[in-house]
Amino acid sequence: MADSIVDALALDPGTGLRNVDQAQWAHLEELLKDTAPVDLAAAVRTFVSAGSSAVVGIFDGNRLWASLVVSVDNSGAPASVSTIDGTVARSGGEMAKAAGEAVRWVQAHQGPCSLGLFVDKGHAEALLGASDKAAALRTASAAGGLVLSPVPPALAVALA
Repeated sequence: MADSIVDALALDPGTGLRNVDQAQWAHLEELLKDTAPVDLAAAVRTFVSAGSSAVVGIFDGNRLWASLVVSVDNSGAPASVSTIDGTVARSGGEMAKAAGEAVRWVQAHQGPCSLGLFVDKGHAEALLGASDKAAALRTASAAGGLVLSPVPPALAVALA
């Protein structure tokens, strides 16, 4: 799936992956194994503002299990893919606190962060398999298994 993720995001082979935590990446591949790569690319095009980054964190209990950081250039084209730094990932704690730390890390290392989506593993699996993604996100939120911050306007509208 690693090549599929990079291919789906249409990354130039010279930019591709950088600073990838291998354990998080392996978990991400496991989670995305049945996901159409074009769905990932469409989400980035729709919800990540040009010249910014998005961070997605998947939690297993109070532990960051997998992450994905996608940075796009000023034209909106994906420029790099990474994971959250291992030291940030290992800090643990409840999801809202860890999400805030992850967004601050992205802002410090990648620049502006336009989307932060943090979800527990069970709801992430449900989201990926759902035909109605907005409903799946609302369900995760109602169950306390979702932190969205920052939220881009396009996603706020989709969830309204």
